[in-house]
Amino acid sequence: MNFPVLQIRNLHCEYIKNQPVLQLNHLDIPAGKLVFIIGKSGIGKSTLIETLGLMNRTIAQHPDTSILFTPPGKEYRDERFELRDYWSLPNGPLSEFRKRHFSFVFQNTNLMPNFSSGENMMVSLLIQGKSLQEARREVLTVMDRLSLSREIFDKKTTEISGGQRQRLAFVRAITANFTIMFGDEPTGNLDKNTSEELMSVLKELIRDKGKTGIIVSHDLYLAEKFADIVAPITAEWKSGEGPVGDILSENIIQRDEAGVWRSHSGMPLADPASFLNGFLRSFHAETTTP
Repeated sequence: MNFPVLQIRNLHCEYIKNQPVLQLNHLDIPAGKLVFIIGKSGIGKSTLIETLGLMNRTIAQHPDTSILFTPPGKEYRDERFELRDYWSLPNGPLSEFRKRHFSFVFQNTNLMPNFSSGENMMVSLLIQGKSLQEARREVLTVMDRLSLSREIFDKKTTEISGGQRQRLAFVRAITANFTIMFGDEPTGNLDKNTSEELMSVLKELIRDKGKTGIIVSHDLYLAEKFADIVAPITAEWKSGEGPVGDILSENIIQRDEAGVWRSHSGMPLADPASFLNGFLRSFHAETTTP
C-alpha cells in the first residue's frame, strides 16, 4: 500500500472571509499515483490546486485543519510538513519549499516572452542547479518523446503555435525535480492524440520514478485512460453561500493492479466514465436550482 504523500483533514478554502468555496473533511493522496480531480467549472478544482501547491492563501483559519505532506521515503524518518503553517513563512522560504517539492503546469502556459522556447523549458532545471548542458540534454530528450520539433528550441515563444507552447510548458513541468506535479487542465487546448501523448509520458514518469501527479480536469476520457485514482468534486448547497465543493470518499474510484476500476466499496466498474459522469450531471442540476 502506498503511503499518503498528502493527508488532508478538515480543509476549508475561501477567497472572501466566511464565504467557503471548498470544504474537504478527509482526503489521502497516495505517493506514486496519477490522481485526477474531476468536476465542472466553478466547483473548486483550481482552488484545490492553488491551496495544496501553496500558490494562493485560500486556507481559512480553522484550528482542526491539517494538510500533512510526507515526501516518499520519509515516512519512516518523520520528515513531514504541515502545509497549513507554511503561509506564516516569508516569501523567500515559501518559494524555496515550492521549488524543491512541487511542479506546475496550467492551461495558461505562463511562459516568459523574453526567453527563448528552450530557455523556458530549461528554466526549472537551471534553477534547481543543473548545468546548461545537462538541462539542454534532458529537455531535448523529452521533446523527442513528445514529437516536439527541436527546431523550436531557439525560437521565441511568439514564433511557435499554441499547441507547441502548451507542450513546451509541459516539458518544463515534468523535467523539473519534483515530488508532486500539479496540473490545471494541462491538455485543455490540445487535440486528443497530443493529450494522450503527454499523459502517457507523465504516467510513465510517475510509475518509474515514484512521483505523484494531481490533475484537475473535466476530461473523463483522459481520466479513465490514464489515472490511477479519480476523485469527483461534488457540490453541497449552503444557505446564502451557493455551492461548496467537497470530495466524498464513497465517490472516489481506483484502478487495481490488474487495471480494473473499482468503487470505494471494492466493486468492479464496467463503465467508470458513466459512473463519474453522474456526478458532473448532478452538479449541473444543483447549480441551476433556484
